[in-house]
Amino acid sequence: MKEYKSKWSSKLFWTLCAFCAGFFIFKLCAKFTHSLLISSIAAVAVIGWLIYKTYVTDNISIILTEDKKFLIKRFNNIIKSLDIDNYFWSEYSKYSNTKDADDQDIYYINKETGEQDSIDCTNFSGDDYEELLTALGAKNQNQEPVKVATTKK
Repeated sequence: MKEYKSKWSSKLFWTLCAFCAGFFIFKLCAKFTHSLLISSIAAVAVIGWLIYKTYVTDNISIILTEDKKFLIKRFNNIIKSLDIDNYFWSEYSKYSNTKDADDQDIYYINKETGEQDSIDCTNFSGDDYEELLTALGAKNQNQEPVKVATTKK
């Protein structure tokens, strides 16, 4: 059983980003509205939303068990349990074959229904993210290419 957890350094980074965004929104609103109250409310709303996203929504841990289960936990409660063999795993969306350099999402598609969903792994370290993709089979490195027989007319 391997557990991947959110890193405190990335949480600290996103917390600093939240305060910078709040300061920017405060200055922008103050310039256009000339109201300290409206500017403060907007800044606190932005900071609050980003802090909530960092420490609640994105604060997950992922566990891969020996019996091929994929568990997502938040605050020691299992919020999602998936059977690894029932899904196609990828670091790319099924609607594109490229990704942004900073994008750390894991996409999975149900083999039966074809529905796609994703898991945001932004708070994970880069090494944990790559190791998780490899363990799920989303990274197929050093494999022989599949040769397709063609007929010429």
